[in-house]
Amino acid sequence: MLVVGGGPVGLSLAIRLAQLGVPATLVERHPDTAAFPKGRALSIRTMEIYRSWGLEAEITAAGLPREHLAFFTGRTLIDPDGTRIATDPASRPPVPSPTYTLLCSQDRLEPLLRAHAERLNPGRIRFGTALADLAIDAEGVTAAVACGGQRERIRARYLVAADGATSGIRARLGIPMTGPRDVSHNLNVLFAADLDARVADRPCAVYTVSRPDLHGTFLAVDNQRRWLFNLVADGDDPGLDRLDNAACIRLIRSAAGLPDLPVTLVDRQVWRAAARVADRFRHGPVLLAGDAAHITTPYGGFGMNCGIADVDNLAWKLAAVHHGWAAPGLLDTYQPERRPVAQASAQESHRRLRDAMEAHRRGTPPHGRPSEGLVLGYHYASTAVVADGTPPPGGDRVADYTPTARPGHRLPHTWLDPERTRSTLDLVSGTGYTMLAAPGADVWAHSAASVARVTGLPLTCHALDAVLPPPELTSYLDQCGLHDDGVLLVRPDGHVAWRGQSTVTVDPVEVLRQLSGPRRPVSGRGNGPGR
Repeated sequence: MLVVGGGPVGLSLAIRLAQLGVPATLVERHPDTAAFPKGRALSIRTMEIYRSWGLEAEITAAGLPREHLAFFTGRTLIDPDGTRIATDPASRPPVPSPTYTLLCSQDRLEPLLRAHAERLNPGRIRFGTALADLAIDAEGVTAAVACGGQRERIRARYLVAADGATSGIRARLGIPMTGPRDVSHNLNVLFAADLDARVADRPCAVYTVSRPDLHGTFLAVDNQRRWLFNLVADGDDPGLDRLDNAACIRLIRSAAGLPDLPVTLVDRQVWRAAARVADRFRHGPVLLAGDAAHITTPYGGFGMNCGIADVDNLAWKLAAVHHGWAAPGLLDTYQPERRPVAQASAQESHRRLRDAMEAHRRGTPPHGRPSEGLVLGYHYASTAVVADGTPPPGGDRVADYTPTARPGHRLPHTWLDPERTRSTLDLVSGTGYTMLAAPGADVWAHSAASVARVTGLPLTCHALDAVLPPPELTSYLDQCGLHDDGVLLVRPDGHVAWRGQSTVTVDPVEVLRQLSGPRRPVSGRGNGPGR
């Protein structure tokens, strides 16, 4: 396996593939991880994914305290009449998840991910190494990579392009992007200043300064000395390119309301936002992930999180094919599952950007809305999901999340213990399918487990009445849409692959055959489930 790109998406993929026993080499043309704190918000779903990989605690320790999850709006950073809207866990109704959103800037996240990737893939994480040439054939890819004037060839069955928004691999393959480009002109200034005492009484993730002569945003990196200041202009406005260092410092001081503030400029970036999605996520043995496959505006924080979800979807499929318990056709489900989610994320990010710019023109606050529906409620439809004919939950697909075990959706969360340390999501095996059986489904579950052993399909079984006390069990079965004889088969990425009743004549052989693909004949039938 070859991964091109050493940002959060590429490094996460290298970690997950190694955990699943798939050897992978990663090449990244830059000599080190990002020094600029670009992406910061890790969504609830991203934190669930990192939790399932055993990384949640370390990433949480590297991020800002969750009490800083709040948004301030005022005429200056120190405006005493400004408003603060808290979005931390204590200020909101309980979220149906074992974890929560986290702010961890990319310059802190990437070194952590790199260290894990290097430990799991010794000698295979190669920074300062660029892809120089690529040849594709029916059996895989041959990549020429260059490092320090030396070139070598790497042969791989599959290549995952995680090489960013300007992906050279995507361009080489001639895969077009669809969606609006240059929707805004942006300036990010990374600077150091002693502002911690000024915001100690109202720490926030975002401080928006809005007045007729200036609309900008302070983004907390550590809420102490390291800050980003962001300006957004219309896509055809060239003014941000003309700002020199002195002008940037004057803007920061004016926005802070502190004309004598000592400011040290560290770096700055001028860039243009877009909301575009690749027309294809796969070209033979090459698969696109992260910004190489989809580009969002910064509004809503969907971009990096959408890429991490790409990894969670793709890694187990690559591992299943590599280890032989699924047919190569399983990889054909990557695009139909992930591209609709990427399109929804790009569209919502563009809508939020337009809303913010229009609100500035009106002199009013932007319209805010939750995004739990898009973050937790997205669902998949492909041959890797056996539909049961039920409709998805109603409501706003972006704002509203209704827990459901409808096939294709993320398994609902509930706590397994009074201390709230273990979730139903923690029951999901990352290395194969997980069967969750209601009390009346024991015969069918036993038969399915026997078939899995014969065929070599990895299957972990849990009786729900063994892990949930009666009151919680009843509530959870109802939430999942299960009868007392119901069964769920859950994929390694936590999405439900199949839901059914054991008292209805559904042969476990047939269910497992559909999920493993046509290459693996299923035999050793045993007893069917009809009773």
